[in-house]
Amino acid sequence: MLSILKKPTFLLFFLGNITSLVGFGFNLIAVSWLVLSETGSEFALGKIMASATLPGLIISFFTGYIIDKTNRKWLMVFLDIFRIITISSFLIFLQFNEFKLIYLYPVVFFMGIGNSLFWSTSQAFTQEIVSEKEYFDANKLLSASYQIGSILGAGIGGFIVHFYSPFVALWINVATYLISAIFISFAPFKSKIKKEVSKNIINSLFKGVKYLKERADITMLSTTTILSDVAIWGALSVLTISISIEIFDKGSWGYGVLDGMYGIGAFLSIIIVGYLTKNYSRRTVLQGCYLLGLISLYFSSIMPNIYLASLFFFILGININASRVITRTILMENINNKIMGRVQTVLGIYSRVMVVTSSLVTGYVIENYSIDSAVFFTCMHYFVAFIGISMVGRIWIRSREYLYGN
Repeated sequence: MLSILKKPTFLLFFLGNITSLVGFGFNLIAVSWLVLSETGSEFALGKIMASATLPGLIISFFTGYIIDKTNRKWLMVFLDIFRIITISSFLIFLQFNEFKLIYLYPVVFFMGIGNSLFWSTSQAFTQEIVSEKEYFDANKLLSASYQIGSILGAGIGGFIVHFYSPFVALWINVATYLISAIFISFAPFKSKIKKEVSKNIINSLFKGVKYLKERADITMLSTTTILSDVAIWGALSVLTISISIEIFDKGSWGYGVLDGMYGIGAFLSIIIVGYLTKNYSRRTVLQGCYLLGLISLYFSSIMPNIYLASLFFFILGININASRVITRTILMENINNKIMGRVQTVLGIYSRVMVVTSSLVTGYVIENYSIDSAVFFTCMHYFVAFIGISMVGRIWIRSREYLYGN
């Protein structure tokens, strides 16, 4: 696995991705705290999170076309710069105007565009710069970059917001995107000519739909297991900070503890997942991950203090990230790089609809019913993922090629 890091292109991309994700962690905690301190409403936070995802849904129709038509390295650099301009403009504007919640909506809208396109591009870029036999290790390292970024961003960001202000956290966010752009820009890379790419966006989208229609097993696997990610980016983006505030009364630093422990667990999962897949089938590992994820989230909400709750977030991180590494490797193994962007477009549209719905429902349920009901709703994301992977393994014989091997 570490041999991949000896390649300068992957190493610089890896460092840039970590730095970018540190910034995202700072951004998430700062925005969440601004909303809750201004309104005290979880539903308002859910609407903000949905607003951050909605532009990703809109641009998802064009994502695959853009990724497959452009130099992926320079697209990521451009997106870092785009996000720098977005946040800097907001912070400079606030130097002359008093903060109002309505000012956040255009910020999260444009940040949603940048984040959505950056993450999809990084996944396709990874597939382009490594060989097929390196997919699993590359996915583990890419996942590690997400988790290192999550640990540092959410953990440190929570303390920065608590001891200084969310605006200081956002200025640090700007600096991280600048550093990320510098790292990635220095990565040696020559884009390959993709003659097969459709010149028509609609035709490009239909190619992704056609592939998923032909591979019903991959469709079932991806649309159900994606819900484990939807839980993280949707429901838990609202629920985690609410658990910290309403159950444990620990505010932003409690959020940092929970999210940081999740990140540590997720980081360690890149080591654990290799051992598990060598000794058990992928299907068995995935089923175990989703069940343990469900159990961990539930128990985190009934612990007597935030420290014990954070241990269950640690276990949650191990299981959900391990499952993500496996499912992304399966997609890379089954979807040719020439069509990956277009398939990602279709799956991206679906996942963002689910994230918007998940975050809105979670915020509404917390505010109008109870946080326990919201925990149950979030746990059901992992239950559906468990059912999905179980059905794929039973119904499609072809799945034996990628689910029953070690």
